[in-house]
Amino acid sequence: MKQVVIIIPALNEAANIVANLKTIQGHLASVADVSFDLMVVDDGSTDDTAALVRNLAESEPQVKLLSLSRHFGKESAITAGLRAARDYDAAIVMDSDLQHPPKMIPDMIAHWQQGASVVEAVKESRGNETRMRGTLVKLYYALFNYLTRLSISGDTDFKLLDQSVVQAYCSLPEHGRFFRGLIKWMNFPSVQLSFDVPESTRKRSAWGNGALFRYAIASITSFTAFPLQIVTLLGGMTFLLSLVIGGMALADKLAGRAVDGFTTVILLILLIGSVLMFSVGLIGIYIGRIYDEVKRRPNYLVDQQKSLLPERRQSTGKSPQQEKETP
Repeated sequence: MKQVVIIIPALNEAANIVANLKTIQGHLASVADVSFDLMVVDDGSTDDTAALVRNLAESEPQVKLLSLSRHFGKESAITAGLRAARDYDAAIVMDSDLQHPPKMIPDMIAHWQQGASVVEAVKESRGNETRMRGTLVKLYYALFNYLTRLSISGDTDFKLLDQSVVQAYCSLPEHGRFFRGLIKWMNFPSVQLSFDVPESTRKRSAWGNGALFRYAIASITSFTAFPLQIVTLLGGMTFLLSLVIGGMALADKLAGRAVDGFTTVILLILLIGSVLMFSVGLIGIYIGRIYDEVKRRPNYLVDQQKSLLPERRQSTGKSPQQEKETP
């Protein structure tokens, strides 16, 4: 019998986590010849999320808990879950608020059994999202696709990964991770299933506009250095503009029509200063990413006392290479 683990990152989900886990379990009964574990990755919740999962695990042994020592972010929680799932035949990553419909899991399993290494759930519609937010998301997708040559339009974190894909993902050495982009970059044989986003069981989204903006910047800069070339482009445009204005000023001087250029000078200073500050900020983003990578600090730390996983599946928070080097 194949063993599949469902990895569910959770942050402050005490109000709904037990009911949502039971809902997910209800959709697994129809899948034959597959045993399921539900691994909740508690990403440093400050409410009773971890305690409720532990209580549920007492009566539901297929429920597991991987508790992180503090809040590290969703990408780190996914990485922690996948590293703890390397012994399973496949892993499914999904959100805890049921916006990733659990009724799709049987179809995902069927495509996996037919040979697909990756089964991706893709958004057909974005539910009750505001028009402005939908427009910004489309703009982000277009920018990411153009800069990286990787199409992630409509992609979600709701994916089934074969064991070979999980092993390959865990072997990647980089610190700053973008799950959807890395899965697309690895380019394993995949199948896409579309769905309409249902209503979330969470009253308020954990992703504010500021968090989404930071997430977008991090995902783009982790996959391409093309934005750095914008600095060169802006420098060239500023140089051409200075030649034009300089030529006009020289012509006026020679023709005796020279007037005070106070306004022009101020505009030039503001323009050049803005370009310089933008350029320095853009370079700073990449230097910050390099700084994070060279520190080699782990993406997360596991709280072993709170976690409920079989001993052979406990994660150390290290990469596979680091685990090999540890005596």
